[in-house]
Amino acid sequence: MISMYETKDVRIRESFSKFQKFAGFSIAAMCILSLGYFVFWLGAISDEIFFEYGRPYFEPLASFLNLGSTTTDIYLNTCIYLLFAIVPVLFAQYIANKLEEALLNEHKAKLEKRMLKEREEERKSYLARFDSIQTYSICLSLDYESKKDKKPISAHNKEILNKIIYSKISDLLYKIEKNSSININDVLVFTSHDFSNYDFIYDSILSGLSQIKKIIEAKYNCNLIPSMTTDAYSDELTTTKIRKQHYEIQSFNFKNRALTTATFANKYKHLKHNKYAGIPIGEYAYFGNGIMGTYELNVIHKNLALALNQAI
Repeated sequence: MISMYETKDVRIRESFSKFQKFAGFSIAAMCILSLGYFVFWLGAISDEIFFEYGRPYFEPLASFLNLGSTTTDIYLNTCIYLLFAIVPVLFAQYIANKLEEALLNEHKAKLEKRMLKEREEERKSYLARFDSIQTYSICLSLDYESKKDKKPISAHNKEILNKIIYSKISDLLYKIEKNSSININDVLVFTSHDFSNYDFIYDSILSGLSQIKKIIEAKYNCNLIPSMTTDAYSDELTTTKIRKQHYEIQSFNFKNRALTTATFANKYKHLKHNKYAGIPIGEYAYFGNGIMGTYELNVIHKNLALALNQAI
C-alpha cells in the first residue's frame, strides 16, 4: 500500500515537471523571438533592403498581433508584446509550484495518516500476540559428579537425590503459588499462568537450590550441577512436551546454565520486567524424527552452579 502512495508522489512530480519544462521552453522562445523582432525592427528602420529580405519571416506574427497597422512599429510592438507575454507564463509557473506543493503536502498527509494507521494495526497485532501468551514453564534438571574423580554418580543414586531435592523444591513452590502445576520425574516441571509472580518464583527456586546444594555437596561429597530453562506458550502444552523441549535445549551443550526462550523473554519485557530477561545468545537448530526445529535463546546464568554458590 505504501508503494502505491510513493508512486502517486512520483506521478505528481513528473506531471508538474513536464509543465515547468514546457513553460521554461516557452519563456526562452519568447525571449529569443522578442530579441529577434527588436533586431529586425532596428534593421528595418535603417536599411530598406534588410527590411524587404526579412519581412516574409517576421510579418505574419507581427500583423496578427497588430491588426490594421502596417508601419515598421509593428515589429517593435511585437517585441514588447512577446516580453509582456512572459509575465503570465511566469505567473502560471508560480501557480503551478504552489499547486504542486499543495498536492504533495496533501499526499504526504494522507501517506502519514496511512502509515500511522498501519503502525497502530501492527502495534495492536504485536500486543495481541503477547496477550495470547498465557502460560510459562520452568524446567529444572539435576546432574551430579563425584568430587573425588569428577565422574557422574550412579543412575540409582541420582534418582534418589532427585526425588529428595525435587520434593523440597516442589513443597516450596506450592506454598508460594497454590494454583501452579508441578510435575516431578527426571525433570521438575513448574507451570503457571501468573507472570507477575515469576521473579519471586525464580528467586525462591534459586534460593532453595542454593541451600540444598550446600547440604548435598557436604553430605554426599558430590557436586550438584543444575540446569534450568524457562519458556512461554500460547497453547497449553503437556508436561511430556515441555520436558522434551527442555532436553532439546540441553542437547546444545547447555548443562549448568539458566536459559529462557525468546518467546518468554519478549513476553517478560512486554510486562516491563527485566531481572531475569537474560542476554540473547542466538538461534540453535535441532533435528528430531527427521524434522528440524529452532530455539532462540537467552542466557541468565552461564554457570548456574557458581551462581548458586554465590547466593549461599
